[in-house]
Amino acid sequence: MKRRHRVRVKPWMALVFILVKLMGAFVPPPQVASARLRGLIERPQFIGSSIVKEDLRPRSTHCRALDVKVWQVIVSASGLVVATIQAVRAVRDSVRTFKASSEGKIRAAVAKAMKPFEPSRPQDEVIQRPVMGTIRKRVESWQQHATIIGGRYQSGKSVATEEALRGVRGVVRFSIESADWKRMMFEELKVENSGLFKEMMRRVGEKLKDFPDNLTKYPVLLLDIPRTTIEGIDRVSSTAKDVATDKIGCAIHVIVSASSAAVALAFDAGGTERQEDIWVADLTEEETKEFLALHGHEKNWKDFVDACGLRIGDLVKACENLKKGMPLDDTKQEYQRVADDEVRRFMELQVHPKVTGREMVKELLTAYPAGILNVVNGIRILPREVAELIRNKSCPAVYFHPIKKRFFFASTLHKEAAEAQLANP
Repeated sequence: MKRRHRVRVKPWMALVFILVKLMGAFVPPPQVASARLRGLIERPQFIGSSIVKEDLRPRSTHCRALDVKVWQVIVSASGLVVATIQAVRAVRDSVRTFKASSEGKIRAAVAKAMKPFEPSRPQDEVIQRPVMGTIRKRVESWQQHATIIGGRYQSGKSVATEEALRGVRGVVRFSIESADWKRMMFEELKVENSGLFKEMMRRVGEKLKDFPDNLTKYPVLLLDIPRTTIEGIDRVSSTAKDVATDKIGCAIHVIVSASSAAVALAFDAGGTERQEDIWVADLTEEETKEFLALHGHEKNWKDFVDACGLRIGDLVKACENLKKGMPLDDTKQEYQRVADDEVRRFMELQVHPKVTGREMVKELLTAYPAGILNVVNGIRILPREVAELIRNKSCPAVYFHPIKKRFFFASTLHKEAAEAQLANP
């Protein structure tokens, strides 16, 4: 069935249509009009067997008068059509000019921000996790300081954050991919500079007062930072620190979703006391069962956990591999090879002039599963520097938990790989 397209009728189109109808109703065909003016039209009449032609010239005066009136109507209607077209164009140009002005851009950005936040995934494809409630509670009770959403790569940080903000008004989202992220954000929002941006967010804060049932009365700036982003983190920290107060007339709650531990640890808004860390851990077994049920694997969920652990990104990939015909055993072997390679590269790191990654792994195995503090062989190491090394060398066999203040193995597979490599150097 073909889709019917609706045609929008504009005022000037309607006037032209009426004009054409008037011409058809009152204006005679050209030949008739010309003959009338010359008084040459004759109407045949039959009298007996003879044809007598009736001269219509006495009536031509009336026809001429009627034609003149019709043409006067046509001229007037034409003038009205022209005036209407000019008025429509003037209004259109005025609207375009306003939209291009600073005020127009601010209003458009405010209108967009005031729409209920819509996550990228449908709600029926997302399992509800306690961490989502933690994020919502933080947003609801926020008063000051930035919020950092951390966790292992592909642990579900973005999904958890989006779901926590579902339906919330006043959320502005942007993905930071370069050091010049501010300018790019202004361009995406169609505001020209930080002054217009702050004014826009101030107005968002004012409009939120009209929605008392909204989760928060403060505008939210959600910043996604991919693991590939290296530059510009210091600007994110300073921005979060600056806008977290009401200096612009309305404080802004900055939420940073950090894709990697290196990004999360690099963020500094003035010390740990000036930021709130929320950790998105791997799935629990109950969450894993619920998640795999969405993919039709509720009965063999333990096989998936045995193959790839509890990280949601690995579970998604295992489901995709299975659809392509790749057995779980093959997926498990692939993850084991990856874990073995990551552990080997980590042990080759020089995490401190006097400490190697190999020494860290030994202490992690000794303390397993409790993890270790940032002290190895009596030497204090900096988690931020270790996280940067892990990212740069692509060896996430170990991660630092910013809330527990400890290093841990990334997964059971990494722990088993470390045991095997130390046993067979």
